[in-house]
Amino acid sequence: MRRPQSSTRNDSTDRTTRRSFLAGLGSLGLAGLGTSPGQASARSDAQRGGSQSVGGLFTDSEELEAFVDDVMADRIGTTTPGATIAIVSGETPILTKGYGTANTDVDAPVRANETVFRVGSVGKLVTYTAVMQGVEQGVLDLDTDVNSYLGDSTVSVPETYDDPVTLRHLGTHTAGFESLLDPDIVADPAAVDSLESVLVDQQPERIRPPGELVGYSNYGAGLAGHIVARAHDTTFEDYVQSEIFEPLEMTHSTFAQPVPSDQPGTLAAPHIRDGESFLPADDVYINMRAAGSLSATATDMAAFMQAHLSDGAFGDGQILDAETVGTMHSRHHVRHPAVTNWRYGFHEYGDPNANLVGHSGATVNFTSYLLLAPDHDIGIFVAYNSKPSELPKAVVDEIVAASDLQTVPTEPTPTAEPGSRERAETVAGEYSLSYLPQRGPLQAIDLLEHLTVEPATDGRLRTTTLEGTARQWIETEPYMYEAIRGHDVLAFEVTDGEVDVLHMNSEPTGVYQPVPSHERQAVTGGVLGTTVAGFGLSLAGWAGQSVWQRSKRHRDDDTPDMEVAE
Repeated sequence: MRRPQSSTRNDSTDRTTRRSFLAGLGSLGLAGLGTSPGQASARSDAQRGGSQSVGGLFTDSEELEAFVDDVMADRIGTTTPGATIAIVSGETPILTKGYGTANTDVDAPVRANETVFRVGSVGKLVTYTAVMQGVEQGVLDLDTDVNSYLGDSTVSVPETYDDPVTLRHLGTHTAGFESLLDPDIVADPAAVDSLESVLVDQQPERIRPPGELVGYSNYGAGLAGHIVARAHDTTFEDYVQSEIFEPLEMTHSTFAQPVPSDQPGTLAAPHIRDGESFLPADDVYINMRAAGSLSATATDMAAFMQAHLSDGAFGDGQILDAETVGTMHSRHHVRHPAVTNWRYGFHEYGDPNANLVGHSGATVNFTSYLLLAPDHDIGIFVAYNSKPSELPKAVVDEIVAASDLQTVPTEPTPTAEPGSRERAETVAGEYSLSYLPQRGPLQAIDLLEHLTVEPATDGRLRTTTLEGTARQWIETEPYMYEAIRGHDVLAFEVTDGEVDVLHMNSEPTGVYQPVPSHERQAVTGGVLGTTVAGFGLSLAGWAGQSVWQRSKRHRDDDTPDMEVAE
């Protein structure tokens, strides 16, 4: 694969804030880190000319292209140097287009059918599609102990709890593995190891019974890929190449690390911010390949979406039967009836009743988002060759907001049930996300992401984050609160006056759990600097070292001291 060898300017300089600090963790597969939880990212309808019907926006390709061009004009050169987009309607691609530059060192435009982007955890959807192929063929079962598929593999899941881990748990991130975040990033291609070896070396502890809570797991996806490989007596990369990429004519796609030199297409360069412009960054490699090493063009991702929207069919081929697609797109784990839940591999997006499903993706300096609207036969894919604070999902949000893929949110109606103030006081406290590390240097991420909940006037709730982002919520049913604007919902599970968990609609990849008093921000703030220092050492231990050093050098040019919060 070729890599191109024009500088892009930005109107503003990044400060070292909590958001930009966490944005450096793009490789960890959680593209939402560093963004305020639940904040609407789409611009208002008034800015884009108002909401349109699905038929209007997605049936007129010229109108759609003009709309997307307008959306991207705000971002190319300011948010990201380059982007690639695919939008499909059923079996038909209605827009595949590149924007900006693939590499700021040369005049290399992004081309949707030629420029390959690393799509990070969006690749998990390919992994779980491969699992469903095995289920369809009868060689895998979603509810069988995964150890039964590992045989003489050096990988095995310890029997920590009575209930075994199954493929259903892996596809819904409910296996109960301790969060490690890092899918084994390396800077040296010679350090790329076999998936089996990585799964042995990186094996996390089981910290909760399977099926209990959602806690996003790169390890779980890697394990699912390994099981696929063993079931078919091949490597994971070779299996998806022959059984998914070739039937879908995804000729520019691969999970291989490094990307082979003879792979078709041109690999976009990753970029970091350099003052008001972008600089190409060093490439890194993801050892836990089934969790996030997919490289693909927008045209290839269009084919993948077409198959999922066409009952598994693409052209004369079929990667899944219609019934299997229906099973994959159905709910497999319900966090709470009022919030977004998990299909198989996909999580729900926006209004839980809108039947929109998607997945975000990120590597160190690439980000992406894929959304399917099965009821409307619409698929949207957006990828950047950078890791900005505003992610590709913001573009998806704007496209969704400009159509009727989901209903326009209305002002919440307060509950008539007495006791709102008392319930608000019951749920007040500090909360931590289940998918973030609770120990070690990477615990800094958890501390920075704590959510504080406190009573407000009229029985409302107020939530804040460490960076000071505040939101107001109205109780619509006991212990269920809707955001004043948007589709976001807080749903508390309370037993005997104590909160068990908090579900946030906009955080499908985990749940919030109450933080013990000794771990709260008022206490941890004094030791956060030490934790962050340890986090810096952790970065130096994996492929983010060069990115961290570069970004630190650029920060030092502007500010004498590192600031963690604004």
